[in-house]
Amino acid sequence: MGETKILVVEDEAITGMDIQRSLVEMGYSVVAVATTGELAVRKASELHPDLILMDIMLAGKMNGIEAAEEIKRQLRIPVIYLSAYSDDSYLAKAKLTEPFGYILKPFRELELKTTIEMALYKHAMEHALRVSEATTRVLLNATDDILFLADTNGRILAANESLAHQSGKSVSELTGTNTSGLVTQGILSQRMAGWNVNITHKKPEHFEEEFRGRWFDTTVYPVLNPEGDVVLFAVYIRNVSSSKRTEEQARLNEEFFRSLIEDTSDIIAILNSDGTIRHESPSINRTLGYTAEDLVNKPLYTIIPENDVAAAREIVAGILESPGMIRPIRLVLKKKDGSTCVMEGIISNLYGNPVIDGIVLNGWIRKG
Repeated sequence: MGETKILVVEDEAITGMDIQRSLVEMGYSVVAVATTGELAVRKASELHPDLILMDIMLAGKMNGIEAAEEIKRQLRIPVIYLSAYSDDSYLAKAKLTEPFGYILKPFRELELKTTIEMALYKHAMEHALRVSEATTRVLLNATDDILFLADTNGRILAANESLAHQSGKSVSELTGTNTSGLVTQGILSQRMAGWNVNITHKKPEHFEEEFRGRWFDTTVYPVLNPEGDVVLFAVYIRNVSSSKRTEEQARLNEEFFRSLIEDTSDIIAILNSDGTIRHESPSINRTLGYTAEDLVNKPLYTIIPENDVAAAREIVAGILESPGMIRPIRLVLKKKDGSTCVMEGIISNLYGNPVIDGIVLNGWIRKG
């Protein structure tokens, strides 16, 4: 409390000195005593007090209410009015400036101290709330995905810039409208808007759906009140069309690769960068005895004799350094029956190739 700085605004010198003395005895620091509204505004800007005690009736052109209004416009400093007037006209004007207290003269020191402490606490809570709201806005807009908060009737309480942009409105214009408008515009499906969510379920609902030629991944998170009832929905929507196209292309690539190697007599395998086998040709089963289940997603090094593993790792590491590189290889391989054989052929770095996108081994078993 000793660090709390207070600006006293009082045009009667004796009264101002009495208030200053009382505040110092309570443990507060009085940074100045201003006698006019104009001086109060200037001192508030210069000294940045934690709180202002403002007399309403002041000498000069600016009264206390006008000074408080100007301070509120420029600064966020809590104001407590001190006044000998209690009629409704003064109270009505004072309320418009949203003061943190209104004390009638003469006042008791305990009343003054209690009002000051409550004002400081309320101001601190409002500051924390503003920081929280600002943090929420930053988090909402830190992604291009759609995020919004709605009540159980579909009224939007908060939304990010991404949703606002798609709706053709600002965030403030969008807030308070109903998700039905976004459904009508074709921005959200009914499921994305939360219309089909069972509020008695009380658990997040996750789904993917195709909507207007694009794929969306949506999660609807119910928000519960202290009694455990669903009162709000937080909705997160991500456009996953690109990943869906990638998945489809991968499926087509795999089918194309299978069609190429199905009947070849060569040993063909596609490796990931860590040396695991992603695909293998049926000839491996005929030549080495392994099934697809034996090899797919397993390291190539499991079918290489221990003494030759280091050399095989060096070959894979070397080919990764040069995209598009092709080099001859000679590898000793273990058959499923425990015997060994020598494979000769080539290894290729085809990362970036739209069909393969990996390391390709293509070889044959040396006879004799």
